[in-house]
Amino acid sequence: MPDWFYHLPIYLALVLIFGLCNMISLFGYMVSHRFLSRVDNKDVVTKVVWQTVLFFSTIFITFWIATNWSNLGNLKQTTIREANSVAQLYNDVGSLGGSNRHFFEIKIWNYLDLVINDEYKHLAKGEESPKTNAAFRDLVLSIYDYQPLPQLSDELRYNRILEQMTNLSNYRENRLAFLSGNLNGPLLLFFIMMIVVGCFWTGFIYTRSLRFTLFIIMSQNLIMSSSSWLILEMDMPFQGQLRVDKTPFISVQDEISTFSSYHGLKK
Repeated sequence: MPDWFYHLPIYLALVLIFGLCNMISLFGYMVSHRFLSRVDNKDVVTKVVWQTVLFFSTIFITFWIATNWSNLGNLKQTTIREANSVAQLYNDVGSLGGSNRHFFEIKIWNYLDLVINDEYKHLAKGEESPKTNAAFRDLVLSIYDYQPLPQLSDELRYNRILEQMTNLSNYRENRLAFLSGNLNGPLLLFFIMMIVVGCFWTGFIYTRSLRFTLFIIMSQNLIMSSSSWLILEMDMPFQGQLRVDKTPFISVQDEISTFSSYHGLKK
């Protein structure tokens, strides 16, 4: 979906999808009246169509909502773990002495600050942040290039830092993996086709009362459109109304600012 869709207010996005669904159903209604007028057993046709639409819509919508809801929860947990890894890494480099400690603290702080103030702006546009990626690579290379003193205590501290750096890298990679969502390429095309076909066949519903027929069609389309909106919103978890925000990183930054002995980092 285009980026502008995820920046629409909820009511506008719902009205847009609901309107499109009703237009497709209206076309289906016109087609059905042209061809069903020649059929004697309209009730049988209506029953078959209704059961087919209801079955496939229910299965499809339930599957995608459950999948995307699970992914949204996983992303929240991954974001919290990544933020906690940043805090733990900062604490671990604090065990180093002198200039080495301050050197790594500055790099960790710069990375954290870019995640909060730059990266999430790019993620909201569906893209990664070049500045944050560069800062993270610089942090990783700096830690890997560090040469611990030939003492057991210093080597143990460095091994703990390497372990925490590995955890941070894994969590970051997992978080950014959610950027592109699941509905891409052929899968997005299939999703659109299912919605279009479902709305089209909904227009084939027939009762002896025009008002009741329109009520059923619009009720079905309301469910279809609201479910479609929910699926699309959860599929892009860094955009839209249900996005996973940067709160865990802000909390870690506040914690570092408050409790760190290196006050010179705070601007």
